[in-house]
Amino acid sequence: MSNGLLFWLIAAAMTALALAFVLPRLLALRAAPSRMRRAAMNAAIYRSELASLAGERAEGQVSDEQYALAREELERRLLRDVADDGPEPAAPAPSRRAAVAIAIALPAAAFGVYSLFGDPAAVSMAPIAAQATGSIEIPVAGTRADLVRHLASHPRDGRAWVLLARMDLEADRYEPAADAYRRALEASPKVAADAGIWCEYADAFGMAQGGSLAGRPRELVQRALALAPAHPKALEMAGSAAFEQREYTAAAGHWRALLAQLPENSRQQRELAAAIARTERLALAAGANTEVSR
Repeated sequence: MSNGLLFWLIAAAMTALALAFVLPRLLALRAAPSRMRRAAMNAAIYRSELASLAGERAEGQVSDEQYALAREELERRLLRDVADDGPEPAAPAPSRRAAVAIAIALPAAAFGVYSLFGDPAAVSMAPIAAQATGSIEIPVAGTRADLVRHLASHPRDGRAWVLLARMDLEADRYEPAADAYRRALEASPKVAADAGIWCEYADAFGMAQGGSLAGRPRELVQRALALAPAHPKALEMAGSAAFEQREYTAAAGHWRALLAQLPENSRQQRELAAAIARTERLALAAGANTEVSR
């Protein structure tokens, strides 16, 4: 089953579920909460008092004359209360026309709003989610050809350009990957605000020029640090770019900022600490050589 068909089936099921909650309530008789009318209550009281009065007569507590007078008084009271109690207003009849109108309008409105503000063509794409750090995940399904077809009609979809760039980067197509990252950053302000994407762009660009971060890749890493000064990958790449240019002090500074974020006593922390120590020794040696040359 295609992603598009699955999407519409799920949408139809959710619409049917919504109608299942709305229509029965609309069609049901909207009677007022059930309650015993005053006349019925008074009749019950009358029967109770009459039974009590009959019991007293049977036991000899009241005479026949007293019984007759008391019974007449009870009957007059009951008739008076019944006369004072008017009929209850009838419950409004259910509106079948309204039910039919809602059954038609609700799905039409839902799909209409989606067609205006959503992206109907995107249902054929795999879901694109955000990680906790805000970077975009590689699609669960879909091929490069799917992305290329999608981008042909949606060139402003920055997320899709990122997905295409990652596919190319994984396949060692570095130049197309770098170009796709560039298109993504130009197309979407949201993508351009993600420091991780700038790092990926720098990585692809650097690999396209033989694995060096000199020049444009280093500039891209600096853009990432400007967006997120504590971004782990940006700090790692900034240190590597500085080390490549023999700027050992700067490299050690970036890596020390990264070291503070790594788990205590982890393998990564130990390896990075060793690299920082070597870099600082190189910085001292470079400083000593500079002093000697002067």
